[in-house]
Amino acid sequence: MITQRFKRFSKKISQHRTTCLHLSALYNMPITDQQTGFIYHPHGFPLEYKRIWFAWRQQTQDPSETSDMGLIFRAEKYFRPGATLELTIPLHNETEKFRGKVVMVRNMGEHFEIGLWLQRRADASRVRIVEQICHIEVYLKEKKYREGPYALNRDRAAAEWITKYASTVPSL
Repeated sequence: MITQRFKRFSKKISQHRTTCLHLSALYNMPITDQQTGFIYHPHGFPLEYKRIWFAWRQQTQDPSETSDMGLIFRAEKYFRPGATLELTIPLHNETEKFRGKVVMVRNMGEHFEIGLWLQRRADASRVRIVEQICHIEVYLKEKKYREGPYALNRDRAAAEWITKYASTVPSL
């Protein structure tokens, strides 16, 4: 009887440690990639992607309209460089969609890191704001887990993230 209780208790402790490690790993990643300057999408936040096979391409694209920002996200599938993808990031009441071209693929063993170069300048400014919201939400989730749901003030925690990390988000 006592050994069964001890086993259940030790199992709960090990699950708790695993969860703590998982949540701390959610936010221990940098916001930008040092090698490429792209923004990392936090893997604790949902993101959907799909391959666009027959994308309409403008024949003459104005250089002032092209983007100068990229996004790195985790994918289970391999996409070859040059492929066009559409990303969908769900926020509170809306979903944000972005299109871009795969310019980097890193094999990380269990998954791939895909570097996506955005097609339009308007998307670059939007993705910068959306990714900050994603990083703040993951930060809030981690703080909620560590400090408890009753001790968390969302506005104060968001302001804390902004003072700590907003300067590391690449500017346009």
